[in-house]
Amino acid sequence: MTIQRLLISLSVGVAVVVGLASCGSDEGQPSAQAVFSRLDPEQFASRMGNDAAQVINVHIPYEGELERTDAFIPFDRIVGDAQLPADKGSEVLLYCMTGRMSETASKALNQEGYTNVSHLEGGMKAWEAAGKPLLKKEAAGNDSH
Repeated sequence: MTIQRLLISLSVGVAVVVGLASCGSDEGQPSAQAVFSRLDPEQFASRMGNDAAQVINVHIPYEGELERTDAFIPFDRIVGDAQLPADKGSEVLLYCMTGRMSETASKALNQEGYTNVSHLEGGMKAWEAAGKPLLKKEAAGNDSH
């Protein structure tokens, strides 16, 4: 019986510590609810149909693109880029090769106050696996690719 009580006490203690850690001093940080969306290829393609959405390839180096790409901005230099919409409520759709870089960029934009950011989960690999076309153009003369 004492082992059960010890385990229960330990479990409760861990839950309290985890709860307190998540309530830390994140003043100025977005709340847990203010996050970006992770979209599968079908959802991403549907959102791309919105003419107001800005589609951005954040993958470096250039390894391909989706047909309706509006801009190429390296994931680690996206914050403050002049190609981003001035209205932080505008729809921004990010993608890369596997989803890792676009997720990082999505988090960065969210922390900068962008409220309508989504990224292609699984990236261009998931896009191709879903039977969707990936374009590969020569990047000669364009360092932003």
